Amino acid sequence: MTLVHWTVGPWNDQCLSRNLLPGAAVLAWRDNTEWRCVVISIRTVVCPVDFSPATARQLELAVDVCRAFGSRLVVHHNISDLSVGAGVGWMWHADHSVSRQPVDQRMNDLLARVPRGVTVEGCITRGAATEAVLTVSDAADADLVILSTHGRADEDHASITEFMVERSNHAVLALHDIGAGETLPRFSPGADGEQVMQPLLVPTDLSAKSRASVAFAFDLARALPVKLHLLHIMPGRPGREDRDHAAVVMKERLGALLPADLPGRTEAHVEEGDPASGIATVAKRLSAACIVMGEHTRTPIRRWFTRDTSRAVLRQAPCPVWYVPAVAATARTA
Repeated sequence: MTLVHWTVGPWNDQCLSRNLLPGAAVLAWRDNTEWRCVVISIRTVVCPVDFSPATARQLELAVDVCRAFGSRLVVHHNISDLSVGAGVGWMWHADHSVSRQPVDQRMNDLLARVPRGVTVEGCITRGAATEAVLTVSDAADADLVILSTHGRADEDHASITEFMVERSNHAVLALHDIGAGETLPRFSPGADGEQVMQPLLVPTDLSAKSRASVAFAFDLARALPVKLHLLHIMPGRPGREDRDHAAVVMKERLGALLPADLPGRTEAHVEEGDPASGIATVAKRLSAACIVMGEHTRTPIRRWFTRDTSRAVLRQAPCPVWYVPAVAATARTA
């Protein structure tokens, strides 16, 4: 267990090339009489924290992901007096009482809570928050960044979560503040070795850009006990007959995506209306453990996955949202 200090700014380009955490994660399981293997590129998980009550939930989820995928964990804290948007608590101390306990000690106390079997490193930075989380994620070659949103971002100050979704090539798993009452997904086996089947919602606009996140979700289902619900939301149409026909066509297109090797583990849904509200409503109806969304949330060809949709889903979702950029969706079956 190590603790590293960085100063984040335009003067520290050398730290960007530092290869902190090499390694790979391989999940294997027996399918009938044959062993199958899925290589999922979640080697490194970065968890930026602010030592607030939300930190415990972030760390709990980060540890669970690391256990499930054999990942290394980087716990990151940034020291900054600047408010660069209020969407994520760790980046702005104004909303939290500042402990007199030295930051190093608080970080070491937090690292000590990580159970044995999970390789963990602490990283403390100084500088602008957006640069800090992006720099650490880049330098650690993060496959997943776990952030906690507090839901106070406005149009003038985009949150760190939105910044990372729009600007970085790292997958982001965003959970809500502790007051949101959401249940965390569980990816690793419990103490008794049992795993509960969990529903995952995978919205898609059926574009080529959405295929990476859909394929990634399929590989998650091959490796973990989850049931996938593919969702397409149609815009409102004037005629009832046209709507019914379009829904049938869309459901057939969704059905064509469902792999044959996941019988009973996938289901297609077609809804109509506002995309963000529709995604949140279906997630609540299914009691989804997580929503998996792709890079098409930020592409210039915005269609119904616009920046506003991405932001609205993050705000309205009753569960964590996993954003998977195409470059990060490298799960593959061997």
